[in-house]
Formats: sequence, structure tokens, C-alpha cells
Amino acid sequence: MNKNNVSHVIDIEERSVDERGSITSIMDGSFSNISIIKCNPDSIRSNHLHHNDTHHMYVLDGQIDYFYKDERGELQYFKVLPGQTVYTPSNEMHATYFPVETTLIVASKNPRDQVSYESDTVREEIITLKSVKDFFAAEK
Repeated sequence: MNKNNVSHVIDIEERSVDERGSITSIMDGSFSNISIIKCNPDSIRSNHLHHNDTHHMYVLDGQIDYFYKDERGELQYFKVLPGQTVYTPSNEMHATYFPVETTLIVASKNPRDQVSYESDTVREEIITLKSVKDFFAAEK
């Protein structure tokens, strides 16, 4: 399976370190929009797919519990921690749950004005607060 066709965490690359400090690459690509998103504890974002857009989300602080539907339509999960970047491809249903206050840098391929965003987005509720709580309770 080509990793570019499914959501995944990207390995962060420390490009250089010297007496001045360090430079770390958190994402590569061509982007039309870069946003800082603040997420409140116990909140859900996404629950949608983008027909053409892709995005990278870098976690500055907090945590993402990231859910997406694989090619079989089955719900998959992984955790994204501070200092990690997650890539979301086009046409993949995805949702994010934030158990704690979280700040992200999000870089999107497409513009994020409301008209462009809405015309490219299809909403489907793949997680709810109850389903997330049930998911984690079952893992214990």
C-alpha cells in the first residue's frame, strides 16, 4: 500500500544542528494555506473528507486521537503527539478528537476560504464523543 494514499504520521527530520541551534523540517510540499488551530479539551473536529484537498497537521502541544476509514471502510486509529506531523490524503474520511487542549499548525494544499473549503468537503459523522469514549473504554 502506498503510504501517500492513507493517513499516516510523517517522520520529522532534523536538518541541522550547530552552535546557533537547530532546524527541523515538519512538512514538505506546496501549500495554499497555513493555519494555527487551537482545540479545546474533549472536542471533535473533521468528520469529513476532502475531494481534492490534502493537509498536514503538526502538533505543537496537546494530542490528536486520529481516526480515518481505510479502503475497506473500516475505522482505523492512531495517536499523534507533540512534535509529530500527520498527513491526510484526499478522498479519505477522517476525524480528530482532542482529549486535552491542543495547538496545531495545519498546512493545506488548497485555499481555505469558506467557499473553496465547503465545495471540496463532504461531511460524515464517523465519530462522536460517545463513540470515542466507548472506543477507549473497550481498549482498557
